[in-house]
Amino acid sequence: MTQDYAGIGSIEDLHQAAREATGYCDFGSDDYLEGLRVLLESFEQEADLTPHGKVIARKMIVAALTGRLVSEAGFAKYPEHDDVPIERPIFVVGLTRTGSTALHRLLGADPAHQGAEMWLAEAPQPRPAREKWSENEDFLRADAFYRARQANEPDLMKVHFMGAEEVEECWRLLQQTMLSTAFETVAYIPSYTRWLAEQDWTETYARHKKNLQLIGLHDSDRRWVLKSPSHVFAIDEIMSVYPDALFVRTFRDPLTSMASTFSLAEQGGHDMSSAFDRPAIGRTQLDLWARGHAHFNSARLRYNPDQFIDVDYQDFVSDAIGTVEAIYAKFALPFTDAARVAVEGSHRASLAEHRRPSHRYSLEDFGVSAADVEAKFATTV
Repeated sequence: MTQDYAGIGSIEDLHQAAREATGYCDFGSDDYLEGLRVLLESFEQEADLTPHGKVIARKMIVAALTGRLVSEAGFAKYPEHDDVPIERPIFVVGLTRTGSTALHRLLGADPAHQGAEMWLAEAPQPRPAREKWSENEDFLRADAFYRARQANEPDLMKVHFMGAEEVEECWRLLQQTMLSTAFETVAYIPSYTRWLAEQDWTETYARHKKNLQLIGLHDSDRRWVLKSPSHVFAIDEIMSVYPDALFVRTFRDPLTSMASTFSLAEQGGHDMSSAFDRPAIGRTQLDLWARGHAHFNSARLRYNPDQFIDVDYQDFVSDAIGTVEAIYAKFALPFTDAARVAVEGSHRASLAEHRRPSHRYSLEDFGVSAADVEAKFATTV
């Protein structure tokens, strides 16, 4: 008899749901199964999932498996993706709530650049011409889903706006291997956290690259701009797969960024995990991102400093366009007239009322003191 994990479903049941959703059956290599088992056991034994949480956890896992199936089908259908070059990709690697999302979207607005739009990160395939998106079932499905979320979760959207067409974090591509900090930011799963901290992400980023080659099959002349807070844990692995990568590290006073992170985790968790209460959120998220901060600081010392630039949150807020210009100058990239127009237009759009942050938070609400944060972030920025 197969085990039904905490009402989420058995491993076979989860795979079958992904098969039925896509019509595909090839998941590729089985190197993701260990992570899936650890995650499911942690959900079952530690998370104390609510009934709603079981539904969300199942959807997250099925989505990762569905993405894996769609990618494998794309790899087989378009074998020429292997020949697509990816040169000097830009990785925005700031911790959560440091302005990284806003900066990522400004850099991605340059018509010479490309990013992983939400719908393509969820269903990787060669990016169609923009005017054809409305004919694509995967786009229509994602668009309907995120428009509903925009209507039903306006507060969350002001903290982190999401839309099917938006350039988004690439953690969904990483999640195909079941290596993802996304799970531990919505539920209390300490066994999975400990397991993940010991993993080598090299194969995860090798698959990440294959997905970028697939998505960008028709846009091979455009530079990739990528972003995920979890990249800070994998600088060595990223460099092994993308040796000419460029890194933009955003930073902000951790007394502010951590309080904001705790609030975002509470909102994003949707009351999935009863064990993921405010004290648990404060404790686990502070430990997670302080570790990421230290890991990044240590790893970057092994590489050419010309491949890294630091962006202060306050400088970015004061002069967003000037910050973008400084990044282009650091990496000797052409900031063309077309790039300027697109970046300025994207910046204006980000200031629209429905996307303007309205976010209140406090460390103390999550059982964390300023001294706790300062001790965890004792290393230099």
